[in-house]
Amino acid sequence: MRTPPWYLAFEPRPSARLHLYALPCAGGGPSAFRPWTRHLPPWIELRAVTLPGRPGRHREPAHTDCDTAARALAAELAEQRVPYAIFGHSMGAMLGYRAVRELWSAGGPLPELLAIAAWPVRGALSRPDPRADDAGFAAWLRALGGLPDEIADDPGALARTLPVARADFTLCASYAYRAEPPLPVPVAAFCGTRDPVAPEHSMTEWAAHTTDFRGLRTFDGDHFFVRERVPELAGAMTAILEMRGSGARHQAERAVQLRGASL
Repeated sequence: MRTPPWYLAFEPRPSARLHLYALPCAGGGPSAFRPWTRHLPPWIELRAVTLPGRPGRHREPAHTDCDTAARALAAELAEQRVPYAIFGHSMGAMLGYRAVRELWSAGGPLPELLAIAAWPVRGALSRPDPRADDAGFAAWLRALGGLPDEIADDPGALARTLPVARADFTLCASYAYRAEPPLPVPVAAFCGTRDPVAPEHSMTEWAAHTTDFRGLRTFDGDHFFVRERVPELAGAMTAILEMRGSGARHQAERAVQLRGASL
């Protein structure tokens, strides 16, 4: 039996010297990252991670425990032979972080960069209760901006979307902050100026959880600024990755906070 693919490369680049694994937010899928490809240079291959429960892996139950999900992701990344980086949005950022912790503990290959968007290291400040009834759960998602009108207003689409979203938010609720040594991995943080889930002050704490903090970049937007600022985000990721290997430039980068409008 063919193993379902755990990532999608919308534009395979066999000669790429770095693979960028992109992890979606709760309820999201790999298609959220399709627009990124045209904004990345040829030396980066985008690999959008397909989590269980999504199209292509719909026969697998969605994860509901963050440590289980992180171990599964770490097992896939442990096979990586090309230098790689991780970009995660919200739940995806949390899974990327926990997976890197798993890899470090096991002596696995570590990423060139861990990019955290819209997830505080101590956990999301607010989230829907996955045990709420469909109407209440959908209303919270819609208010946050995570449930497009075309899905919210389509009973069939909503019925397909809510089970995965419930599993994902159950997974998010299972996350528990742990005081652990700083990661020996460069970390960059990204947040929206109007995000109630991951406000700017909470995102600054990532600096204490790495030996090489590449700065916090803020963008005008809410929790879903990631889907609205693709060219700027892809450009910022490319610039950070181009800087790897230069200690002096790394030190300069650590002191910089860039606003999305200036990128």
